[in-house]
Amino acid sequence: MRRNCYNLFVSLNTRRADLGLPQFDVPPAEPVFPDSPVLELAVTYPEGKLTLKLRLRGTPTELILVGGPRPIRAAIRCVQHFPFLGLLPPPIDGWSDITELYVARYGVPKPGKAIWIRTCQHIDGWIDAPKVFRVRLPA
Repeated sequence: MRRNCYNLFVSLNTRRADLGLPQFDVPPAEPVFPDSPVLELAVTYPEGKLTLKLRLRGTPTELILVGGPRPIRAAIRCVQHFPFLGLLPPPIDGWSDITELYVARYGVPKPGKAIWIRTCQHIDGWIDAPKVFRVRLPA
């Protein structure tokens, strides 16, 4: 889809406003994104409590947006709508815990469901190609 300058400017500033970032007076140039540091999604049950974590390569240098739909049947293989859950929390020992982001929006998922997560890097209102992860919760 081709955008005119006005639509591009509004799009970039809208993304920044959604994150509480200051607005631009002049649209920034399109950035070159580094490779995404997000490698995988993992689910664990330490002491019977659900945790959702994303494994990272190093510490992210850019903001990373995290989105995901509500838990769905494990047989579903395609998801197209990923509501924004929040910004990726800082990693600890290479893992970023997104449990609170997910549970705050949808509650604790039931066993046997699938969880889909999409991450995108954000630079000055621009976002890179998303990375999508899926994990099935044990029954």
